[in-house]
Amino acid sequence: MLRVLLEVFYQPLLTEGFFEATELQNIFPNLEDLVDEHKLFLERLKKLREENNCLVSEIGDTLLALFDGSEGRWFQKVSARFCSRQSFALEQLKAKQKKEPRFNQFIQEAESQPRCRRLQLKDIIPIEMQRLTKYPLLLHNIAKCTEEDTERAKVQKAAECCRRILNQVNQAVHEMENFLKLKDYQRRLDLSNLKQSTDPLLSEFRNTDITKRKLVYEGPLTWRVTKDKSVDVHVLLLDDILVLLQKQEERLVLKCHSRNITPTPDGKQMLSPIINLNSAMTREVATGGCWRR
Repeated sequence: MLRVLLEVFYQPLLTEGFFEATELQNIFPNLEDLVDEHKLFLERLKKLREENNCLVSEIGDTLLALFDGSEGRWFQKVSARFCSRQSFALEQLKAKQKKEPRFNQFIQEAESQPRCRRLQLKDIIPIEMQRLTKYPLLLHNIAKCTEEDTERAKVQKAAECCRRILNQVNQAVHEMENFLKLKDYQRRLDLSNLKQSTDPLLSEFRNTDITKRKLVYEGPLTWRVTKDKSVDVHVLLLDDILVLLQKQEERLVLKCHSRNITPTPDGKQMLSPIINLNSAMTREVATGGCWRR
């Protein structure tokens, strides 16, 4: 299906002028490289069958030629780049279909071609990732049915290489998904409260760009400002800071809160919605699942 993606969608999208070459390469990175890798693999498998009168007894070397060593690292690299952009590609194409009737018509006509096997573009794009998830189990089963020790060891090694490649691809997909989340949060981020503040401790956060950081965890949190005041926030745990966001329609507001604890010039202590983890102190509390600064 990668060739279908290349020949039925990618190349016509370029020749019809729907996208610039750089835009398509960003949506479908390394697509041509992936097609070449699978084409070479298929040719090697066909050659094995021809040389053995359709009865193949040894496949280990052919598997390792793709999945191990420098070839395996290259295959992992191009697979990770392509698969990590799946959600981005689907989002970009869906948005363009809504905006441009001509583009939507082109996609529908392309999807109606027999080569697509009644699959829509949104179904074709994830197929490469689905293929990668099947390799380790497939090769593991082949190894179990292989009697010769040396050949079985090669197939088992190929299965382990596939598992390692899959893990790296999954990691790349996870990191890209987190980056896209942060990009969306950054777009909706309202920094006006921080920019209006005269607190020198908040100055480093006035132009915060969370897309330059790594997302570790996110979820709902109850921020205990005082004994009698709590605020529901959406927390982002990044690699070096903790961000407490208040949802206001589409906006994500970074808002300071005050509490009367120690004397300050204005009689209040301001609590920042961004906490530097290097200076944070935490401890468990009896209610469980909570922490305090």
